[in-house]
Amino acid sequence: MIPARQTIVIVDDDLNTGTALMRALVVFGYHVQLFSSPAACLNAVVTGVAACFVIDIHLGHQSGIDLSRQISAKGIKAPVIHVSGSGMEDVRQEALDSGCAAFLDKPFAVTELVRVIEKVTGRLSISGP
Repeated sequence: MIPARQTIVIVDDDLNTGTALMRALVVFGYHVQLFSSPAACLNAVVTGVAACFVIDIHLGHQSGIDLSRQISAKGIKAPVIHVSGSGMEDVRQEALDSGCAAFLDKPFAVTELVRVIEKVTGRLSISGP
């Protein structure tokens, strides 16, 4: 089993999208924890030791950018990758200005996400298709 520090935390309120991302990353050898709300993520033990966060920008009535700021305020230094299907440049810019390590527009290829995770964590996936 990969140590908790190598856990990728996904926060997405769309369970189908989150589950698909989780399953795809597992194929590449990552240990993944999925949360459907900011509160669940913030209250989880794994949040404090995650290697990286993949956070959707729109989490129902909540903001993924606000969640990344809350994570940072807790002193957690793991990089954040924001994802969004909005296609709006101002959303991308706000995410980047908030300090996220990367931003991906949905839809994206899982291999692109893996490449970005490897870049921001300095870790190569264990396996993959």
